[in-house]
Amino acid sequence: MDSKNTFRYAWQPYVVAVALIAVAAGLRLWPLQILGVRLTWLTFYPAVMAAALYGGFSAGLLGIFLSCLTMLYLLPVFVTQPFIQNPVDWLGMAVFAITCTMISFVAEAMRRARAREKQTREQLGAANKELEAANKELESANKELAAANKELEAFSYSVSHDLRAPLRAIDGFSRILMEDYATQLDPEALRYFNLVRDNSRQMGNLVDDLLSFSRLSRQALRKQSVKTTALVRQSLDELRAETNGRRVEFTVGDPSPFGSAQDGSGQALPECQADPNLLKQVWINLLSNALKYTRKREVARIEIGWKKENDEQVFFVKDNGVGFDMKYVHKLFGIFQRLHRSEDYEGTGVGLAIVQRIVHRHGGRVWAESQVDDGATFYFSLPLVETAAPAPVIEQADELAERARELI
Repeated sequence: MDSKNTFRYAWQPYVVAVALIAVAAGLRLWPLQILGVRLTWLTFYPAVMAAALYGGFSAGLLGIFLSCLTMLYLLPVFVTQPFIQNPVDWLGMAVFAITCTMISFVAEAMRRARAREKQTREQLGAANKELEAANKELESANKELAAANKELEAFSYSVSHDLRAPLRAIDGFSRILMEDYATQLDPEALRYFNLVRDNSRQMGNLVDDLLSFSRLSRQALRKQSVKTTALVRQSLDELRAETNGRRVEFTVGDPSPFGSAQDGSGQALPECQADPNLLKQVWINLLSNALKYTRKREVARIEIGWKKENDEQVFFVKDNGVGFDMKYVHKLFGIFQRLHRSEDYEGTGVGLAIVQRIVHRHGGRVWAESQVDDGATFYFSLPLVETAAPAPVIEQADELAERARELI
């Protein structure tokens, strides 16, 4: 709105107030022969009310002032008997002024309420438009996500079927050559064939882990009450083969034999709300990791415990293994990331990435603490209060594809 229109709009209520009071004065003179000087303010009440309703409190005050001025100085020019003659008339004028002031105040409040209502409607309309735009963007994002899911499923299928077959062929033909032509091959050639077989099996393991990692984004989360201690015992039973010929001391939910347990961590492992199959995978991966990196210890000690922090249950697996340098901790849970040489410790670098993916889907956190040659402690948390699990998304899909291409 330009300055000229703004000026006209600002003065318009006062012009209307002046016109209404002029009309009221004219109407008050017209029935004078009938009413005389009685009901002095009869026509001015509705005029002031109309001015206040149209222009607000200030326009109402102007109407009151002009009404009083008209009665005192203007109308007496046209009549022989003044309207204001005695204290009672003055009291009537005071009542008129007070009453109309109150009416003007109420009218101003009504006018502001209407303005706020109009502004609210405008804001609501703008918000609705923004919401519609956001919904359209969300629908578009959902379509893109669905397309990404389909692409990842197609990639997983390709990895599962197109890569496994040649890997099996490489391993099988290498084994046949070693068995049938071993006498014709020198030791160096046999060593090469063994390397081919070892690497083909390693590639097969990478393919399997890659598929397991990609499925976690699409697998439905079925939360229920889980008896954690029983689940940990089941996981240890499945890993029993990795303890054969070794001295391994496990501590499950009891006071730690090589470190203090605080905040309830020395108590029996509590029940939690989680998907039992996925949570079991977390425990198997963490316990297998602890068994692997304590292999060179004469006596391996592994503690499984918990503690309560705010609104979370924090579980941990602590070992006395080789540990790692904390300056590389940011790489620990990345897919295909390894902090130790594969010649020293086997693995694909996917296990901890799977742990992080599962815990994040449960609304929890995962982290680790360690010192070189002084063991490591892996933590993960689960919320005590039920929270909505994040919608499955394709995390690190590009990285998976790129890594797979490098491996192929």
